[in-house]
Amino acid sequence: MQAPNTRNTTRLMARPKGAKNPDYDDKRGKLVNDLADYALSSDLTRASLRQFAQAASVAEPTLRHYFGDRTGVVRAILEEIGRRAAPFIEIAAAPADTYAASLQGYVDLSLAGLKHGGFARAHAFGLIEGVADKELGAAYLTSLLEPSLAAIERRLAPFVDPGGDDPERTQMAALCLLSPMLIAAIHQRQLGGAETRKIDVPALFQKLAEVISGGFPEPAGEPRVREL
Repeated sequence: MQAPNTRNTTRLMARPKGAKNPDYDDKRGKLVNDLADYALSSDLTRASLRQFAQAASVAEPTLRHYFGDRTGVVRAILEEIGRRAAPFIEIAAAPADTYAASLQGYVDLSLAGLKHGGFARAHAFGLIEGVADKELGAAYLTSLLEPSLAAIERRLAPFVDPGGDDPERTQMAALCLLSPMLIAAIHQRQLGGAETRKIDVPALFQKLAEVISGGFPEPAGEPRVREL
């Protein structure tokens, strides 16, 4: 009786090229979670693939296996940050009964985000990566920046554009509110501005709400709230 060809048997039993391990998604998910934690807590630098690997306690080839390259790693981190932010963004999108209450509610949410550190750090990470790499810039836009702006638009639209006829006006109001908030937050925290020129951030955010209310007043005679 002829002995089996162990080489051929091994070849037949080998996993096809490109096939994933049964636990691939679970392992990748854990890596993404660890990497996002690192991105949201580390210094404001563009970490190398080696530094990302060290943060996740794995070897560089492991990250290449799951993400392809450094760009893939950062894209996955930005997507994870977007997923984590989604529930808070949805809360931020809900308007209150009045214009003043909607603005105040957004100020309160933003200050809470600053207190816990995630608001400024998430956007700072996206900005530093996105400005340096066009592909990552698109990932930051779609994962975090555009959803954040869209949430403010949804919150303000019933008052700024109750008839739904001038969405550009609502877009401008959202940009005017979010932009200085981000600059102030990053100035104070990530750039160390609190040590050189301390800003009263709560007072600034309150003033911004007043400026938006005055600069984009409710049209006379329009209903205060409409279905979005």
